[in-house]
Amino acid sequence: MGSFIGHALPGTLFLLVGVWHIWSSLVRYVSNPKSFRVRVWNPVPGFDGKLEYLELYLVAGGAFIDMCIEVLYSTHLKFFINGVLNPHHMNDFEHGGMLLMFFIFGVVSLLSEKTRLVFS
Repeated sequence: MGSFIGHALPGTLFLLVGVWHIWSSLVRYVSNPKSFRVRVWNPVPGFDGKLEYLELYLVAGGAFIDMCIEVLYSTHLKFFINGVLNPHHMNDFEHGGMLLMFFIFGVVSLLSEKTRLVFS
């Protein structure tokens, strides 16, 4: 069960976001190759704009949940042993750091798009 929560579930989310990026890029390129520009995220069309930021919510929310699992649950809150970082959970700390970057990306992108706090 732990391997499913730690690898298969977040890996599936990354796969789906990656397929979404490929699909969106292909559609935008085919529809107008001359004005095509690479984007770091792609809005979801339709539904009267209600799902426009779905990708960013999935990235930020999914990264936060998985970061909590990696750093809090997997380590059993035993961060330090004898004053040094727990060597048995270095992989969890590494994954937590990577997920922190995805979380920051999602939050900053949402703030940039939905508020005037961050300028795009």
